Amino acid sequence: MRINLLKVVFSSVFILFFLLLVATYAQLFIKLDWNNLLGLLITEEVLFSIRFSLGTSLTALVLAILVSIPTAYVLARYPFFGSKAVESLFYLPVFLPPLISGLALLLLFSSGGGRWLAEQGWDFIFSFRGVIIAQFFVAAPYAVRSFQTAFQAVDRSYEEAAETLGDSPAKVFMKITLPLSATGLFAGSLLAWARALGEFGATIMLAGMTRMQTETLPTAIYLNMSLGDLDSAVAVAVIMLILAMVLVLCLQFILFKKQRIDHYQ
Repeated sequence: MRINLLKVVFSSVFILFFLLLVATYAQLFIKLDWNNLLGLLITEEVLFSIRFSLGTSLTALVLAILVSIPTAYVLARYPFFGSKAVESLFYLPVFLPPLISGLALLLLFSSGGGRWLAEQGWDFIFSFRGVIIAQFFVAAPYAVRSFQTAFQAVDRSYEEAAETLGDSPAKVFMKITLPLSATGLFAGSLLAWARALGEFGATIMLAGMTRMQTETLPTAIYLNMSLGDLDSAVAVAVIMLILAMVLVLCLQFILFKKQRIDHYQ
């Protein structure tokens, strides 16, 4: 019997990597203070960070969707000279450390235009608005990339047929393009939300780490660790891990359903 060496090697790497992931994240549950778990989770600070993170990340997600849909559609449907160079700029936050994006945002909002907005009551530095902008800035590129791929996957013949029948471009987009790309749009939205929810570097640069004011879940972990409160930090980390697992499972389910639909088509 001939041994499939490639399968053996690749399977071994697969198993080792899987065990590494399991062993790593299992440490959070091992270190979790189960006896005092409820007490840790219902503290005012933890409840604030949960509400604040969900509120700011969902707001950032809405902004990302509103901006990314037209941006991705232009990139997918209206090629122009230098479009690849412009496209790379939209994806720059993905490849840059979030601290650099946060520093750039801080410089932007501390300049003339940012100071004018602050004078009008729209301050972004060390405020909840800064958290939303930082989360939006790092999450939007993930939405743009996913949305662009979803739009490119739509068969242009359907859109052209609708246009031939007299439908306006806006109607074609609403009735044809959006429904056919809905799965990709939803999957991209999940990715963007996960990125916004876990944002840390850009947030602390622009909004700081003020307890009970700009304290997101990742910030709460850092603050508790810096004070030596390992139990609270682990409890918050487990919350984030569970949220991430839910988002990953939802994404996997969406992709699985899409693959089955594509297979039967």
